[in-house]
Amino acid sequence: MSDQSLEFGKEVKSKAEALAAEGRDANQVAKIIIDADPESCNYGIGIVLDNEGQAMATSETLLRYLQEEIEGSGRGQYRNSASLMADLKAAVLQWQRIPQTIWDSFVLALPSDAGTGAVSTAATIALAMHSGLDCIGVEELSWPGYKAIAKSCRVDYKEFPSEQAINREEVLPIYQASPQNTTGQVADKAVIAERAAMAANGHRTIILDRAYSGFEYASLLGTKGYDAIMGMSYERYIAPFVNENVPMIIAISPTKCFRSFALRPAGMLLAFIPDSTTRKQVTSLMNSVIRARGSAFEHPATRALVRAMIADREQLEREHALALSRLAETEQIWLTLSRGTAVEPLFAEGYAGLFRNPKIREGADVNLYNEHIYPVISSGRCRINITGIPSDENLQRKHAEAFARSCYL
Repeated sequence: MSDQSLEFGKEVKSKAEALAAEGRDANQVAKIIIDADPESCNYGIGIVLDNEGQAMATSETLLRYLQEEIEGSGRGQYRNSASLMADLKAAVLQWQRIPQTIWDSFVLALPSDAGTGAVSTAATIALAMHSGLDCIGVEELSWPGYKAIAKSCRVDYKEFPSEQAINREEVLPIYQASPQNTTGQVADKAVIAERAAMAANGHRTIILDRAYSGFEYASLLGTKGYDAIMGMSYERYIAPFVNENVPMIIAISPTKCFRSFALRPAGMLLAFIPDSTTRKQVTSLMNSVIRARGSAFEHPATRALVRAMIADREQLEREHALALSRLAETEQIWLTLSRGTAVEPLFAEGYAGLFRNPKIREGADVNLYNEHIYPVISSGRCRINITGIPSDENLQRKHAEAFARSCYL
């Protein structure tokens, strides 16, 4: 392809480089350049897309409860869900399929700003619980937001091999309790068991980032059903730590599950604290941190989520299943189209969820941009949101071939 025919792709790359130089991370850069191109095909931004390349509809249940909250906000007074927290805790624990026999060991909080706010608040709480911690440790190739959270907490940041447990006295581990953002890797059960055992031996608190509840088992939705795969997800990611009595803070995001991207209700923190005395101390600490964040009084979207989770949890779960169904559909498309290509292993066992993150060949970013294909490109890698695949079979093949040419493991 001649340089002249690649002119558009080069212009996009130059714009992306200029935005990065301003201090924007790879996700922010991708959002801006996608929005600037009316012909863009979004394979970058971490939303759930329908088969027309548009964002899936926001949960109708949340929108209905939000409308009621707005209509009830005609007078200027503070509002929150403090009186509903016991009922909400039960609803969240049920949604996550956590056994009722251990509910008393959990403390719930609602930090503002969805999953990002949940992880950030969890880090603040965990660092305050253990004065010797001076670093946040995460799996390599993890979500870029972790680095910003470490910086805001004024501690160091370090990445560790994803197949290992983090075992440093001075390091607060944050493990992803769902398919990894950004790679789509699903942690092996033996690795999770090792992490739990090591945390138990070190008497340390860990954070589980649960941004994509159940997404690792989306392909089983049609055969096993929603209840089963949510139970399997609990058993894979959370139960090993519970079984070892590891104190942990689970940061749960509603965003991907209920497509609440535009609403941004609070995230949910579930702190598992087996010791009753410590649990009282952690409850007090959580309340203080929530107050300091400004989350003690809530946005209407948060109050809507609380009321919907309590009164209409089963309907929210059905809407969660819609996102899982779309993911399962696209996983099957990619599995078929990637056969015999360099990226085929990314759609085999051991990978799941919204993203894949292969390496990208030199100059391939310009070629992809030139075809109006927009993954997130950073540090020599190409993060692909697999739900971006369109319904048109010709475009499906064209895009899959473009990624197969551009990427490698």
